[in-house]
Amino acid sequence: MVSEITGVTDVFGSNKEESVDARAILIYALSSKGVSDLEISSLTGLTRQCVNKLKNSHKYRKTKWSYLASVKQISNALATNCF
Repeated sequence: MVSEITGVTDVFGSNKEESVDARAILIYALSSKGVSDLEISSLTGLTRQCVNKLKNSHKYRKTKWSYLASVKQISNALATNCF
């Protein structure tokens, strides 16, 4: 779902800003639904430290319009189970 909404196809294989933002959005969405850092790490293949860093970067990333718009779309989709 994150890939569809953000338009980023290479979420985990690239260090481009768009890919990192997409990873951060995914982690934010999962953690807001109660998934632990350890579970997210296991599901994504990222280290727990990386998951924690991306999760903690949300407050800085949400100043970008594109990031915030994607977060809102994903939150709405999760709230209505449209995925």
